[in-house]
Amino acid sequence: MAERIVDLGLDLTAGLTTWDVKPPFTILPYMTAQTFALGFNTKLLIMEDHTGTHVDATLHFYDGVHRSPRGKSIAEMPLEKLIGDAVLIDASDKDPSEPVNQRLLEARAAAQGVEIRRGDIVLVRFWPKPWGEPMDEFLEARGLELDACEWLLEKGAKAVGVDHANLEGKLAEELGNLEAPGHILFLHPSREIPIMENLVHLDRIGCQRFRFVALPLKMHGATGSPIRAIAVVGR
Repeated sequence: MAERIVDLGLDLTAGLTTWDVKPPFTILPYMTAQTFALGFNTKLLIMEDHTGTHVDATLHFYDGVHRSPRGKSIAEMPLEKLIGDAVLIDASDKDPSEPVNQRLLEARAAAQGVEIRRGDIVLVRFWPKPWGEPMDEFLEARGLELDACEWLLEKGAKAVGVDHANLEGKLAEELGNLEAPGHILFLHPSREIPIMENLVHLDRIGCQRFRFVALPLKMHGATGSPIRAIAVVGR
């Protein structure tokens, strides 16, 4: 059977920022063929370890000081967590100010014929427009509430990804989610359920079940990594 690949990653272009607390992606000239004796070109990259489409390691929230136990860096993450069978639940028809709670997620999964099997990677779409358009509204969108995350945990999801800068969407004290409860649940070192954020083109997958691959950079000490995420879809 012929397959097609859907690229689910943001383009890393100079100046890209994905959240107002994030530094911009910076790419600078380093060596140039005109001036370097060996005659080749290279670039210098300056970026946070959660730049663009990325995955969170357990060390992101569990440093052993603010929260215990201490988690692993991205270099220690088992790659099996980010490769495998995957499903997509599309909740993008909700109002952006409405959170994705368990009731909503269950209802959308049932209506779309999505069956989550133990060991699946689960992607959730909850932004109805192209990524970051417009950015102020995008960052205000509500994402997964704790009960939705608990439901995915109960169903046996081994990794979770969303089409937003943050799993929970907007974080605010008045919303009761300022501590990012979904992150705390999934990233606990006893569970080690990777969280992928800023996925794009989820609407292009076109089926409920597919193969998913997202490989991080092997950076020791890093709390996350940009990923090249793809869906492999059978025609």
